[in-house]
Amino acid sequence: MVLWFDKAGIHLAINAFHYPQLDIFFKYLTYFGDGWMVLCLSIVLLFVKYRYTAIFLVSNMLITLVVQISKKLIFVDYPRPRAFFDSLHELYFVPGVEVHSLHSFPSGHAATAFGIFLMLTMITRMHSLHILWILLAVLTAFSRVYLSQHFLADILAGALIGTIITFLTFYYFNIFVPNRLEGSLKNVMKSDGAYDQP
Repeated sequence: MVLWFDKAGIHLAINAFHYPQLDIFFKYLTYFGDGWMVLCLSIVLLFVKYRYTAIFLVSNMLITLVVQISKKLIFVDYPRPRAFFDSLHELYFVPGVEVHSLHSFPSGHAATAFGIFLMLTMITRMHSLHILWILLAVLTAFSRVYLSQHFLADILAGALIGTIITFLTFYYFNIFVPNRLEGSLKNVMKSDGAYDQP
């Protein structure tokens, strides 16, 4: 779609389809691409493996760095839908959502969401969960278009950044840090409990 149609036409077509239930769904789902998700998952991963926590934090720092450099230094003049259309078309905005105007490309939420859920896909063994993680990544990224915070090309670029950096970070740790950071807080708590027993 991005190759065949202009971004304005794609966005207007998506913006035309709005329903109260979807407004609520995407309004809250978009928070899965926020920094608080990174913080929460980092704490959870401490109880699984220190290695996973390290991979997750390093990959998200790199994702944030690449996204911010792209937004603030390379693609500075890329407006978001609100500023792009301005008086050309009247967009529908979901009530209660603060819509931004600048630094559209790439989408930081999409990059973060794909980084988060790709990491979960790589460390969980249940295939049914893999489908859930991928679906959540796609829907979280799409929420940015639904809420008119980004164009479709923005979220595709963000998804690509999040995916590539997470993959590279994961395999870097596997190759160059193969036998380190294998412990977890769960193991520490078990060890402490063992000493308390008579």
